[in-house]
Amino acid sequence: MCTSVKPALEMSLKLLALDYVNLYLMHWPMAYEQKLLEFCEKKGIVLTAYSPLGSPDRPWAKPDDPSLFEDPKIQAIAKKYGKSKAQILLCFQVQRMVAVIPKSITKSCIEENFRIFDFELDPVDMKELESFNLEARGRLCHQQWDKSHKYYPFNIEF
Repeated sequence: MCTSVKPALEMSLKLLALDYVNLYLMHWPMAYEQKLLEFCEKKGIVLTAYSPLGSPDRPWAKPDDPSLFEDPKIQAIAKKYGKSKAQILLCFQVQRMVAVIPKSITKSCIEENFRIFDFELDPVDMKELESFNLEARGRLCHQQWDKSHKYYPFNIEF
């Protein structure tokens, strides 16, 4: 069982003077957190992937930040299935029963994002994508502006 989500939730409940919440949002580092996913599944919590495409057009990106779309492994998997890199990343999360919120601004990209239900990634490719733990390489959605806040959540495991 997770040793950090529960204390974080309990702290939130205490600070809000509540006994329960209907929705608990956690903004953890970009990683395919298998341990967190398993914990949530046991508790009946559905995870939502915010920026599941890695926010490739984020204006604060640094030159050495990881880029999911440029990763050769993701490119190879996309080629294997005849799908876009975005479709592979979205299908991966949906197959894991993770809700996805991709940012798309063009009609063609929005339509493409819906075309992920006509194929499944095989177990080898799922395992390959699960290995993309980008937490060690850095967050894709930085929140440095609030790092000094006493309730900054990214110092907690998960």
